[in-house]
Amino acid sequence: MKKFNIQWAYADSIATEARTCLNQLKTAKKNHYSKLELQLSAKTTATKKLITKLEKTLKLATKKGFPHIQARNNFFHQLLGLKSKIQKIASLKRKLKKLKNTERLLMCFGSSKLFNAQHNLVENAYKTQEEWSDYWSKKGSGRFFCVGKSQPGGGTMLKVFPLQEYGLYQLQVQLPRPLQGKSGQKIQLEFSVSDRNGRLRATDLDYAINNLKPMTISIFRREHKQDN
Repeated sequence: MKKFNIQWAYADSIATEARTCLNQLKTAKKNHYSKLELQLSAKTTATKKLITKLEKTLKLATKKGFPHIQARNNFFHQLLGLKSKIQKIASLKRKLKKLKNTERLLMCFGSSKLFNAQHNLVENAYKTQEEWSDYWSKKGSGRFFCVGKSQPGGGTMLKVFPLQEYGLYQLQVQLPRPLQGKSGQKIQLEFSVSDRNGRLRATDLDYAINNLKPMTISIFRREHKQDN
């Protein structure tokens, strides 16, 4: 906390988020490995069945020949398909081996489409790497979460309370110390909560506020709005 000059509440939130992210990555790796194993098993079974079928067809064709040209063309087409299946099996085996022998957990920020766009800039309408990097940074900074209880005093990061105007609330977010010199000690946002799909969201929020229940506040920039 002293090294990065941040409050205890932020340090605790970062540590919690990091642990959660690490556990999710471990689970995702296990799930991905299981998925590859299932794909490999299914591909192998289908390939064995195709090989057996082609062997029978070839044995019969060796004795009597193909009944017509279409049958012969279909046989050669299936042979090409067999080659593709064998290549896919080999590829899955390489992926499984690499995943099993890799201890490092991989992650990317932003969507996989946006992350991979840096490798094909022109095809994704980016002129330079810097242009992609600016857009990637913008997407990454367009949303943040506040997690905690809305309560007065202490190092609480957020406070939510209803205003006198019916249906309006105010969110106060205490900023990290490194940002306070530029943006002040806290930011204040007014918002309303509407019920949706049968959920009484305003009632739920009032209950959380009055009973000091943990809540998660998501603040994000709308894509179609001007940047401010």
